[in-house]
Amino acid sequence: MWNEHFGISVVEMMACGLVTVAHDSGGPKLDIVTPATDGQATGFLATTPTEYADAMARAFELADEDRARLVQAAQTSVSARFTDATFSARFLELFDALVA
Repeated sequence: MWNEHFGISVVEMMACGLVTVAHDSGGPKLDIVTPATDGQATGFLATTPTEYADAMARAFELADEDRARLVQAAQTSVSARFTDATFSARFLELFDALVA
């Protein structure tokens, strides 16, 4: 989806261990399919049909160990950042700053 404001479906795909190809805009680009802290890819981003085809080809051509590293990085990334507990803590932090 172009310029999706967040991308919960992308988060869910990554959390489930799917190699994800998402649109290179909005939430997926800015917040979700971002490199892990060690620089490991967490998925692929694309804009044009050709870029989608190339990203899909790269995903299918991943060696087993590279796919496992990508999936692990993606799952770790989203499980650390997009949980109810993380959302609640961050929301309260920002709300406290507004009312303080």
